[in-house]
Amino acid sequence: MKKIILTLLTVTLFVLTSCNTNKVATLTDQDKTIIKTEVQAVLKQIVESSEARNFEKATEPYADIPEFIAISNGVITGYADFIKSNKDFFDALDHQKYTETDLMFTFIDKKNVILTYGGSALVTMKNLQQIKVDPFAATLVFTKIDDSWKVIYSSETAIFIPIVEDSTIIK
Repeated sequence: MKKIILTLLTVTLFVLTSCNTNKVATLTDQDKTIIKTEVQAVLKQIVESSEARNFEKATEPYADIPEFIAISNGVITGYADFIKSNKDFFDALDHQKYTETDLMFTFIDKKNVILTYGGSALVTMKNLQQIKVDPFAATLVFTKIDDSWKVIYSSETAIFIPIVEDSTIIK
């Protein structure tokens, strides 16, 4: 009998402690509003700095951590290669303008959120080649590190359409 009571007590303690350790705090609407506001401010920094060709400010929110992953049109990179490819692009860029059509949030918890951004862009390179980027979609996973929202995962896909001016058209 003592053995059965000890076994039941052990099983009961296990069930009670495992239920509490796996419980994730539910986010309130207020939590979601705060997170959304904070993350949108970081997204605004990325977009506006990209449009202004401010490479350092545009890439500042991306976390320089070993776990960072970026995917761009099927190419997977870590942080260093992500930064290098973006630097190369910014060096060849004259200007660009984004148009947002979709912005969706998936809230994981108070420190992790997935942002899905959809839209288009008009890009002009330094060689004056214009490119229409439409559609453009990005998934960014943000995590709060030292009270700042940082991108720890980025996946972007787009269709790039060179704009060719027809020289036979009289303007």
